[in-house]
Amino acid sequence: MPANENTILFKVAYQGHITEVHTYPNQYYSLMTLISDQLAIPGFGLCCGMGSCGTCLVQISNGYHPATRNVLACDVQVNDELANALVTIASIF
Repeated sequence: MPANENTILFKVAYQGHITEVHTYPNQYYSLMTLISDQLAIPGFGLCCGMGSCGTCLVQISNGYHPATRNVLACDVQVNDELANALVTIASIF
């Protein structure tokens, strides 16, 4: 995907590997659907996206929220707040 002014760039870390993600605002319903689609991590997000099971737990750190925060990826919109963020997927599976 070529970068342009509408592209959101961020990184996803899982089990020591870091993947750079390029996407567009609202291209995905949530961060969970983006991770499930692009990275296909076994066991990640195996729920209905209602925020009740915790299989999509991630840690996000970026300029908007300097401290790392734990969130459910199904509750995170894919928008400019993810720009330059580091999303770390918990190794709980």
